[in-house]
Order: sequence, then C-alpha cells, then structure tokens
Amino acid sequence: MKNLILLYLCVSVLVGCNSYNKSETDAINQNSEGVYEGIFIAVNDTIIPEDLDTSVEMERRMLTNVNLTKRHDFWGPKSDFYLHGMGSIKLQDSGFYYIKVISAGGILFKFDNVEHIDNKVIHDKTEDVAKVFFDQGYTIMEYEYFSGDKDPHLVLEWSRDGETYTVLPDSIFDNLDYFTVPDWIVDGTDIVESQLPDNTLTDQEKADGWKLLFDGKTTKGWHTYNRPGMLGEKWKAKDGTLMFEGRERFTFDVSGRRIEVGNTNKRADGGEDIVTDEYFENFELVLEWKISEAGNSGIFYTVQDGMQYDEVWKTSPEMQVMDNQLHKDGLIRKHRAGDLYDLIPSDTVRVKPQGQWNKVRIVKDRGRIEHWLNGKIVLNYNLNSEAWKDMISKSKFAALPEFASPGPGRIGIQDHDNRVYFKNIKIREIEYDEN
Repeated sequence: MKNLILLYLCVSVLVGCNSYNKSETDAINQNSEGVYEGIFIAVNDTIIPEDLDTSVEMERRMLTNVNLTKRHDFWGPKSDFYLHGMGSIKLQDSGFYYIKVISAGGILFKFDNVEHIDNKVIHDKTEDVAKVFFDQGYTIMEYEYFSGDKDPHLVLEWSRDGETYTVLPDSIFDNLDYFTVPDWIVDGTDIVESQLPDNTLTDQEKADGWKLLFDGKTTKGWHTYNRPGMLGEKWKAKDGTLMFEGRERFTFDVSGRRIEVGNTNKRADGGEDIVTDEYFENFELVLEWKISEAGNSGIFYTVQDGMQYDEVWKTSPEMQVMDNQLHKDGLIRKHRAGDLYDLIPSDTVRVKPQGQWNKVRIVKDRGRIEHWLNGKIVLNYNLNSEAWKDMISKSKFAALPEFASPGPGRIGIQDHDNRVYFKNIKIREIEYDEN
C-alpha cells in the first residue's frame, strides 16, 4: 500500500507572514533567509484512512529550502511519514527553466498548482526533469513527498540550458508579505442594484434579445457534461438559485487556509460539471454568484462536447469563482476570483467578501473576450491574436487542440466540491448583418 499513499491523502499546508510573526519565524529557522512551511504526518503503517481525523500525529516546520537529505531533516525517528510543503520562489525574469527533482520514495511537485513532476510510485533514488515556464515575480511551489521504505532523500535543482544544474539558493524562497490577498471594499458608487425580482426579464430586455438560462424554479436547460438529458442530484434549483450543494470532506485549517482531504467520485455522488443545452457563439452573458466559505468554482463559456473530452476545462477558458481569502488557490495570481484561470490575472481585485453576491459579465464577440466583475472590466483578450497563441503554447493547455474554440460552445458551471450559488443567469446573442 506504500505506493498508494499519495492517492489516499491530499494534505496541504500554506505559508505567510500573516501566520507567523517575525520573531516566531526567526526562532524556528535560526535567522535563515527564505522560508516555506512543511507539515509531516504520521502514516501509521503507511496507510492513511479516508476518514483521517485530527488525532493523527502531525508536526509543522518552517524549512529553508527543499533539499532534505538527512534523517533529521525530515522527522527524526519517524520512519513512516508523509510531507506536504508549500511556499513561494521569486524570479527576477520570466522564461523557461529545467527543474530537476532527485528523490527516493514518491514525489509530486507543482508550481502554481500545475503538476510538473509526478513519480508517486515508491522508487530508489532517481532524477525527474521537467521544463517549466515561469513568469517574473512570485510562483507558488508545492510538493507531496513520501519516503516509503527508502532512506529519505529530496533535492531540487534547476538549469536554464538543461545541462548545467545547480541547487536552488535559499534566498530565492521569499514569502515576505506575499500571501496577503487584498479584498475589494465596496463603496457602492459603481454598482446599480436591480429592483426587479430575481430571475426575471424586463420588457426592454426581452426586446433587446435577452433570455434567461435559469428560470429560478427548475434546472431546465442544463445537463451534466457529456450526458445530455441528465443532471446530478447535487445540482438543485433552490430558493431562487441554481445551487451546487457541495460534498462532505474532511477539512481543517492550516495557516488560515482551508484544507480538504478525501477521495471523491463526482459521478457516483450526483456531481460533475454542468453545461447549457444550447450552444452560443457571440454573446453577452450576465449572472450573479455566491460562494461558500473557502469555496472554489468556475464559469466556462466555449465548452465542446465529445467523449474524447473527459473534463470541461480541457475545452474552455474559465472565469474563476473563489473565496480568495480562505481557499489555497487565492495565493496564486491567475487563480483568483475574476481571473482567466491559470492564464490572465484580473488587473484589479473586484471580488466582494465571501458570502456576498458578485455580479459577472462575460462578453464573447468574434473571438474578443471580456471579463467584468462587480461593475468593471477586469481583463480582456482575443482568441485570434498571436499573443493568445503564444500564451497558450507556454501553458498546460498547449496540448489541447479544442481549447478555447472561437466558434459555438456551451456555457458551463464547475463542480469543484464546494457549495456555490448562481442566479439571474441571462444571455443575449450578438447578431451580425452578413450583408
């Protein structure tokens, strides 16, 4: 069962100066420069039950780098443990880097929540290499490590040419003040609250071509992705909202961020992403959303069907829906509310505090896309531009030929495990005179 440990457990730990004051950090790290946080979990005969509870023995440490090669670097006499580390690295310029992870045991390594090294099967000391494009500035580093029956060994190196590698210096691990995510304070001057009942259209809206994608009472017009005519029972029309009720998972907070543990089977428990029955090509879409505490979801708008696609995100860009302050992805630029997920960050933070309704407007006009949040545009891009093609070529979407089709697609909403509510979902198709 040792080689399955990382499948049983997904425990995250987050870092930040808002979690430790300077004197505490210095005491733990003996005045080291850069730091990140790691949590060690006793695995008890190498098996982590899905009903993991708070009685499981854990130890948190602030670490100076990823290079852990001696037993006392890990968890002293503990022979069976799992380590999850998370921090940031700061780069002076953007570009491709070659990342080498030397490990014995099982390892999963991520940057900005994208998996780049995945060698979880227990192994003797090996070298795994990935070519990674980094933006200038901060990148979130995260890894899961389990030594199994091997002597613990973990080293991270990098190279610009893919030939000469060096260990990442301690000074590159820079977390100071980075993990404070600002809230947008609503001043009330730039948002016009509708006086209409929810999920209704005015006569003028009808005349202008608007139609409802949610009637406020039923789930008519929506189905589970790639399953026409079917909708999971976790999606409900309730109290005037289209709601995903979420699922129970083991949760706890680390460094002010919510961690969720446990395997899921979205199809079996009535979840999965949902999409509209209709296709839309050029349109203006508006809606409102409200997320649960530490929640995560998303809105898709170029979704393509077909059994060759097993996930909605592989065909469509996503406007992020999130509680920036408590979900761990709130630490990552391009993963926050309003962002084009993993590609373009919002130019201002426009999300309201968790528990309040947020107003979205998405415009897709012959390949030109706009994201609006709470009354102001937060980003725009063009699916037909060379800049878009270049950005995609450097991303995890590069190998997905149907990603972001400029043609007709479905509107989609994400099942990301957490409870989320939508209302006032309206769309107006943009018509053109072909003559």
